Amino acid sequence: MNMRFASITLTAGLLCACSQVPVYERPQAPIGAEFESAAGLPDAVAPQWWRSFGSPQLDALIEQATASNFDLRAAVARIDQARASLRIGSADLLPNASASGSISSNRQEQNGRWDSGESDQASLSVGYELDLWGGNRAAREAALARLDASRWNRAAVVLVLQSDVATSYFQILALSEQLDIARQNLEAAQELLDLVQVRYDAGAATALELAQQKTTLLSIAATIPSLQQSLASARNAMKVLLGGEPGSELAAAPIAALTVPDPSPGVPSALLEQRPEIRIAEASLIAANADIGAARAALLPRVELSLSAGVSGALTGGSSQFVSLAGSLAQTLFNGGALRAQVQLSEAAQQELTASYLQTVLESVKEVEDSLVAQRTASDRAVILEQAAEQAREVYRLALIRFEAGSEDLLTLLDAQRTRLSAEDSLVQARYNRLLAAAQLFKAVGGGWAEAALDET
Repeated sequence: MNMRFASITLTAGLLCACSQVPVYERPQAPIGAEFESAAGLPDAVAPQWWRSFGSPQLDALIEQATASNFDLRAAVARIDQARASLRIGSADLLPNASASGSISSNRQEQNGRWDSGESDQASLSVGYELDLWGGNRAAREAALARLDASRWNRAAVVLVLQSDVATSYFQILALSEQLDIARQNLEAAQELLDLVQVRYDAGAATALELAQQKTTLLSIAATIPSLQQSLASARNAMKVLLGGEPGSELAAAPIAALTVPDPSPGVPSALLEQRPEIRIAEASLIAANADIGAARAALLPRVELSLSAGVSGALTGGSSQFVSLAGSLAQTLFNGGALRAQVQLSEAAQQELTASYLQTVLESVKEVEDSLVAQRTASDRAVILEQAAEQAREVYRLALIRFEAGSEDLLTLLDAQRTRLSAEDSLVQARYNRLLAAAQLFKAVGGGWAEAALDET
């Protein structure tokens, strides 16, 4: 019997090499060797990319969000689910064992006499399914790939969270500065209205000029509630990102005080390794590839071995022992084509995920290209608007001097005032867009992610 068992085990071991999983090859995406808009950029993106903006307050906010955000907690829970699924999928590769015991007592009447008897039995059973066609190993491979997908999903959530915190922070600074500019211009408009009122009382200004300045004052005042509402909404959005925590009080730092980094996208092929969305798509594709092997293996015969050993009568006297070794072979002959349909379903799912993977790669490359263009455009526009704002302030200063001297009419001064207000507001918006474009580019290239970034999960 020992020789037969050894022969069966050896034969099964040889057959276990017959995996039904197709050989996986990464699909070749139609991408170029480099980005079209990336000439002259530096080479590296640091994992803690947000530090390149030079804001300790932003650093603290991202650290707080990483510790408290609920979307991130949900992503970590999905990793735990995937790990549990992997353990479930791996269980079929190991033997299963069970133990049982029983004891009974009975009495029966025969010819007016009562006879009694007792019996007991204890047994241990071990069963093992020979993975002849690699179906169980394929299921484990699929579960392992889905675990990788869940880990990269966490990386994607972290990257989006970091980008959203940075964007909200920039928006809060920009709105705060726009609100300050509006208040300063309101104060200047009030001073000018007082001046016009004095001139009107002295007969040196007309009622029309007085009404025009009052209209300008009210127009500036009307922008303040809208800015206050937008600022409150931005602060509320930041609170959600921080997991409901208020976070540290945001200092009213000028947005121009932040450093504007110049991140590099690297090369398109690097996105395949560091962009979380692409890694998620590929992990899902690998899992689907393994699912094909599991579906194909289900079409083939199943062999199970079982070993049982036990003892009976140990407690009631007259004990005896027993041992049995059995093997079983099972093959589905007809089930309406369900198993073959499962193979077709798995193959179609793999084809779908292949197309999704290639689409994800192309969309990622496009996002990087768009971010590069947005970064350069925002940078050029900010430089021009800085000059325009400086000129607008000088025009207003000169117009005010000439108006006070009586050599310029109020209409010219009002026009200079509106131009200055618009130029200063546009400059703040341009600086915000420049920071936003840099943050979006960091996000588009994957934020400097690498395999080591996933070790903590």
